Amino acid sequence: MQWMDLMQIAVSATNCARLYDLAQVRHTRYVQEWQFKTSPTTEEVWDSFVLLALLDDHQCHGSHLRIPHNNDQKDRYTLAMRARNEYIITHGQDELPHACCGCMRVFRMPDGTSRCTEVVVTDGVTVGRPCCAVPHCKNPLESQRHRFCSADPSHKQRETMCAVEGCDRPVVHDSHTGKYRKACADPIHLKMEDMKAASTRSGKSKTQRMKTAKLNNALTSAGVDEDMLPIQDLDEWYNHNPSTGNVRLVQATSTSLTGVTDCLPASSDPISQIPDTCQDKEESFKLKAMFFRQRTNNEQLFIRPCGVISGCGTMYHHEAVSNVLILFEKTFSLPRARKPQHLIYDSNCNALREVESRKLKFFDGMGMCVDAFHHKTKHKASDTFCQQHCDMKAFPELLDKQGEYYFNSSIAEQTNVWFGGFHNMCREMTPVKYDFFLDEMILRRNRVTVFNLQQNGKNPHHPRLSV
Repeated sequence: MQWMDLMQIAVSATNCARLYDLAQVRHTRYVQEWQFKTSPTTEEVWDSFVLLALLDDHQCHGSHLRIPHNNDQKDRYTLAMRARNEYIITHGQDELPHACCGCMRVFRMPDGTSRCTEVVVTDGVTVGRPCCAVPHCKNPLESQRHRFCSADPSHKQRETMCAVEGCDRPVVHDSHTGKYRKACADPIHLKMEDMKAASTRSGKSKTQRMKTAKLNNALTSAGVDEDMLPIQDLDEWYNHNPSTGNVRLVQATSTSLTGVTDCLPASSDPISQIPDTCQDKEESFKLKAMFFRQRTNNEQLFIRPCGVISGCGTMYHHEAVSNVLILFEKTFSLPRARKPQHLIYDSNCNALREVESRKLKFFDGMGMCVDAFHHKTKHKASDTFCQQHCDMKAFPELLDKQGEYYFNSSIAEQTNVWFGGFHNMCREMTPVKYDFFLDEMILRRNRVTVFNLQQNGKNPHHPRLSV
């Protein structure tokens, strides 16, 4: 199954098929008259990947894989994939109980006592798949082309309503194209839809999403479908000035930083009528709309400083610190998990405020620091709360004898570069396949990481839980 590990470097199924063809090209002269094709299709590569991953999983657990033989080929493995997804949700990744010298430290405190310290670092990375555009809705889409799910009738009805927030009027029919618009008869709303379409054609929206995902398209660009349906950018709005009638589309530059984001015009197309200055800024008001499909916001990774990924969860609409705390508690409350002594997160000052205001008992006694890079460069020195409670230098167990940081607190950013590479491969996947594929990639990367840790003398192991 060595070819499956190619996908750890974001080699798409299309490129796996092409690599196979290149490897077999010297043999093709002997099989030109054979009745069977020698070139695998993208669908066959994906089926092979899923089947081999399922067989490997069942072999590890000493069970047998059973799949139906009366379904369409595209649906044959869905139930088996869903069962594996649910197992990981309830039991965690294989390396959830991992410990080694790179992420666990036995430290002698100044008072002479010894303390065992484990650290977990978390951060979000944009990958994303299509999802229902209604906030907090986790129902799958009936079709990947839909904006809203069909499981809730009130959500499905929104397909025929104006896409502008707060407007429930029916969409209008376009006599020129013979199709329905996604806006009502209001000229401002129709103009907003035209601006969004122009922005998509100009490529500005796509560029910002690629920056968000930190993509490396060197290996995946050949498999991109140019006719793919566009995806809605989450952080965008329209500024409308009633006195002048001017409307402009604004997209926030999405970053992993805390604080405000820079707002840039989304398109230089004449239809947007963007002024050179913001003279009417205070007079305008914001309008939001959902003209295209929405995708999940990000994947939240929990990573040990040694590089082993302990868990992953999907944030549907926002990387809210409250949701990060909930996901962290669920992950490290699983039967084989151990609660770490420190959680490092670039927004931990906000997370710690949330913990204290809601009196969350799970986090009692846990250090909640901001990683060294973000604390130094992105958090204000005037923020007394952050400086007093979220500085890694305030915890002796996080420093070595020279006063340097003992643990790699930037491991999340480094892992995000790898994980974000799956953006193009995953963006049209169904929820079941999306979770299955990413879980499999994490599992395989962890195997390689643990092997390297063993080779480097870090003693990777699963400590016995104390009763």
